[in-house]
Amino acid sequence: MGRNARGAAGKLRVRVQANRLVIAESIAAAIQDGDRRAVVADTTDPTQVHRADRRPDVVVVVGSRFDGSTIAAVRTARRRWRQSIVIALAESVRVEDGVALLQQGADVWLSPNEGLEALRSVLSRIAAGERVLLPPSALAYIATSLRQPRGGQAPATARLTSREGQVLDCFAQGLSRPEITAMLGISQATLRTHVQNILGKLQVHSIQKAAALARASQPQPSAHDA
Repeated sequence: MGRNARGAAGKLRVRVQANRLVIAESIAAAIQDGDRRAVVADTTDPTQVHRADRRPDVVVVVGSRFDGSTIAAVRTARRRWRQSIVIALAESVRVEDGVALLQQGADVWLSPNEGLEALRSVLSRIAAGERVLLPPSALAYIATSLRQPRGGQAPATARLTSREGQVLDCFAQGLSRPEITAMLGISQATLRTHVQNILGKLQVHSIQKAAALARASQPQPSAHDA
């Protein structure tokens, strides 16, 4: 993995980040270990002032089911701390969503069904110098993807969560942003987060190109349907 796994003083320096500081502080308190871990909490909100600190050994990114912020937060954490290990607490139980987090810079993810004990276990394994942190389901998914014939690959849009798929479908249908927020019952800020996630997963630079990909991946009507 090539990341540094322990601070110079022997304690594992852990930074917990969530879209709400109170959530990060709650998780930080739950995994704090005075003898083995030094844990600080911070927010992923770009409008907030981030707490200055030494480079963490581990960054724990807490996902949100409501605004789909995990992908963007993982990407930011990887850019900011290139030598740190990034753990994503995912907003989805789907293996393909976890693999998408890996593609954006996470070293491992935990699904919403896994509790704080699983996070403590991963941190202990990191402190012990372990590097293979992916769950067997993820390794199997990646291996299957590598073995899959090129012609049988799933469309790029299959990497999206169900909510991101809904957002992209709306853009593909030509709806405006105000129309999409009204239809889906979400805020403009949440829509922007979904758009950032879509662009990152599809590796395009505009939502128009993403919408074109979505339209191209849709089945074309046959002559009998015309």
